[in-house]
Amino acid sequence: MKRTVRSSSPPWSASNKRLVLLILLVLLALALYRFRLLLLPLSMAMILAYLIDPLVNQLTKRTPLTRNLSIGLIYLLLVATLVSIPVSTISPIVTQVTNFIHRTPQYISDIGEFFRDPVVIADEIVIPVDQLSLDQLFASLSSNLVEVVQTLGGQTLSIFGSLASATISTVGWTIMVLFLSFYLVKDHKTLFDSMIKMAPRSYQEDLIQLSEGISVTWNAFLRGQLVLCLVVGIIIFLIAVIIGLPNAVTLAVIAGLMELIPTFGPILAAIPAVLIAAIQGDASWLGSLMSPFWFAVLVLGIYGFVYQFENYYLVPRIIGHHLQLHPLVVVLGVLGGASVAGVLGILLAAPVLASARLIWVYIYCKLTDQDPFSDEFMPFVKSRKPVNTAVPPPQPATPPSQQDNPDTKAAAS
Repeated sequence: MKRTVRSSSPPWSASNKRLVLLILLVLLALALYRFRLLLLPLSMAMILAYLIDPLVNQLTKRTPLTRNLSIGLIYLLLVATLVSIPVSTISPIVTQVTNFIHRTPQYISDIGEFFRDPVVIADEIVIPVDQLSLDQLFASLSSNLVEVVQTLGGQTLSIFGSLASATISTVGWTIMVLFLSFYLVKDHKTLFDSMIKMAPRSYQEDLIQLSEGISVTWNAFLRGQLVLCLVVGIIIFLIAVIIGLPNAVTLAVIAGLMELIPTFGPILAAIPAVLIAAIQGDASWLGSLMSPFWFAVLVLGIYGFVYQFENYYLVPRIIGHHLQLHPLVVVLGVLGGASVAGVLGILLAAPVLASARLIWVYIYCKLTDQDPFSDEFMPFVKSRKPVNTAVPPPQPATPPSQQDNPDTKAAAS
């Protein structure tokens, strides 16, 4: 009988491995640059899949539906929501934003009238702002402000208009995002296990725990940020309705959307409310009881209280302390994200920086021979079992002298 001789594949040297790895990294960078237009829908699909996956898990646990049926049901509800939102909510938002844009010149004119009289804080305290030479400065600021408001307002209206009209391009990108996110939700475990198996066996446990920490960070930010947007928007709407502040819906939408911008968001959300309080105080029952200056100060104090309540009560309970980023780092990250990825870079600057910090902690601990997953560095990471990719070691052979030996069995018994 003829024996089959197997040829052994020669192993690569360390230099060849480094060369191949370098070539792969260069090809990956070129591919990312070539298909950079697909990064935005892919990022949106990953975020959407990350938000939907817990809903699928809960629906699968609490109902007799299978996972695939749960995914299909949730996506049907999502499509129905995407169709109904433009019809029910965009029209009144567009109306209020349009009115706000058209009234901006009148608002600025009213602000000019406000500074032509001395500001009376109390009967004994009078600030003579009318004696300051602010004409040229105010004219320059007012013209720039009108241009900025009209530009941003026009872009906002175009965005809402495109959502309302749903052009072919918008529908195509939406379908692509839904398609990609559907398969990411359906097969994310298989994809994750496949990527883990590509790593060396000795590092698979580390990759699993590191991905767990990054997952906790993104989970806290994305889902928590959406809840914060909704809660802050509702609070601002209720407060504006109670005190009679005009454009309550617009102010609530601005406050909710500005929650997505780290650090600067609350400041930007308070500016239009304070200006409206200063120039349209008579439209509010509360503003008619005091001077425009004090009503503007009151509205500013209300916004300050709401955001302090958010920082000290809502954020620890909704988002938690997983980001742990200094405000200066967040500001620099927002500026860098804006230059790299525009609006998406601004919105995702905080979780990207927090993920980069976790990776740096892991590298630092490895360089200093410390445990990166200890309670000191990553207390919120729960260890998971590594992917079983290794072949089980062979069992030690039983010596022939002990195989089926009745004397040995008798001694053991």
